[in-house]
Amino acid sequence: MAGTASFLPSSSNGRRTLKFQRADSLLVLAMAGPLGLWALVRLGVLPDPSLVLPVSHFVIGTVVSCLAVLLAGVLVLAASQLTDGRVLFIGLAFLCLSGMFLVHALTTPGILVQAVTPWVTLSSQLSLTSAAVLLGLSVGPGQSRLHRWLVRRRGWAIGGVIGGLSLYGIAALASALSIGQAPAEMATLHDHTAMPMYASGSVESPDALPLRNLNTLAGMLVQSPLGPVIGLVTLGLLLTASVRYVRRYGQQRGVLLWCMAAATCWLTGAQLALQFSPVWHLSWWSYHLMLLAALAAAVIGVNRAYEQQGSLGAVVAGMLVHGAVERLERAYTEVIAALCATVEAKDPYTQGHSARVAWLAARIAAELGLPPQEISRLYQAGLLHDIGKIGIPDAVLQKPGRLTPEEFALIREHPVRGAAILQHVRSLVPLLPAVRWHHERLDGSGYPDGLGGEDIPLDARIMAVADVFDALTSARPYRAAMSLEEAFAVLLSEAGTKLDPDCVAALRRVVAHYGWPLAVELPSVVALHA
Repeated sequence: MAGTASFLPSSSNGRRTLKFQRADSLLVLAMAGPLGLWALVRLGVLPDPSLVLPVSHFVIGTVVSCLAVLLAGVLVLAASQLTDGRVLFIGLAFLCLSGMFLVHALTTPGILVQAVTPWVTLSSQLSLTSAAVLLGLSVGPGQSRLHRWLVRRRGWAIGGVIGGLSLYGIAALASALSIGQAPAEMATLHDHTAMPMYASGSVESPDALPLRNLNTLAGMLVQSPLGPVIGLVTLGLLLTASVRYVRRYGQQRGVLLWCMAAATCWLTGAQLALQFSPVWHLSWWSYHLMLLAALAAAVIGVNRAYEQQGSLGAVVAGMLVHGAVERLERAYTEVIAALCATVEAKDPYTQGHSARVAWLAARIAAELGLPPQEISRLYQAGLLHDIGKIGIPDAVLQKPGRLTPEEFALIREHPVRGAAILQHVRSLVPLLPAVRWHHERLDGSGYPDGLGGEDIPLDARIMAVADVFDALTSARPYRAAMSLEEAFAVLLSEAGTKLDPDCVAALRRVVAHYGWPLAVELPSVVALHA
């Protein structure tokens, strides 16, 4: 077992597990901490003092808007490179958040606007509601009719949103500035029941009637009975998005997904604090701070991911919440396809073997109820499970007769060679167990390390069943292909002794459902990126 230290369970795996546990704990703390403190304040356990700080409100609102527009710009730029409507929905969500919240900041009473106007309240709610609706659309299927329609008209969509935000901002600021009033009664800023259209003693220009009508309309919207309903719908949409991102992070950990999970949770908390906190009090300020934290986390996550991947498209693709099938399609990288093609070129008798094993392994994993990220990992591992054959002479691989003991020993080295190749590619390290140990057997008779029983990782046990089945049902230079009955007879005779019986049973269900050979032949690994 020399040379296996890099792949057997080790302290490095323990350190990585500990790192994930710490990240998970920090995510839970990041989600529960601010909401827990807010709840304690609202329940009276902690004090909820009044903090009337219009300058601080203006500064925080402006910073939040700048972060949101920065993030929106990156995502909208990515949307021009990717034909995925979800990217554009996420970009437009942060664009609406930035525009509406900027109006919220600019209409802070006592800074640019001297009056207490309904625009500051209306803009704060619209910022979160518009973002919630668009984020909700972004977590749906990426190839829906709506997404395809949006991709075809993304230029008009972006222009329309920017134009609408500009008109809204001009109307809000113009009508708010038309009222001259000392910043009295600031405590009514978000109190929907006490919100004045403008207080007595306000000073209006003679031509301010149309603008006054806009103020009246905004006040009616703020005090509408639908306001609480809209707030609850917004809360539900943001909660749905946060749950989907938390699940996505649990399936495929990473800095960006951690940041997006935290950001969507903080947006949910911000809506909760906005809806159920008295204005200018500490609990109300937590809404602004959670919003600021959400935008900062998203910007930091995108920046870190870009530093690691160097591709804006790859970064944004990692943000998307999508199903297992789409994750499998994205897992098909050109590098993997090229490596598989290299193996098949050396061993023409096994052409298509890697693609079939990958398909079978993924289906077996799905049949066993494994999560999407493990299905994706097994699909990739299936494509690369024989990559170690690159280092084996063609004369041995293509020999029509039986191999000599020396030649067979050389063939048995391919799992070790394959793992040695993949260990230098960080993104492929999770594939190592399936690649190195797919020839191990439960009774310890396999190779290269003689592992047995539960010491063989589940990925490798699944890969072993898929590999053996395809080998038995494929023609070889020294024998004809077995029938399905003959192949399953061999598998059943080895189930429980050499092969995992649960994996064999799952394979039988897969073949019973899809048939074998497949009615539609799987594409070669070369054609997958053609």
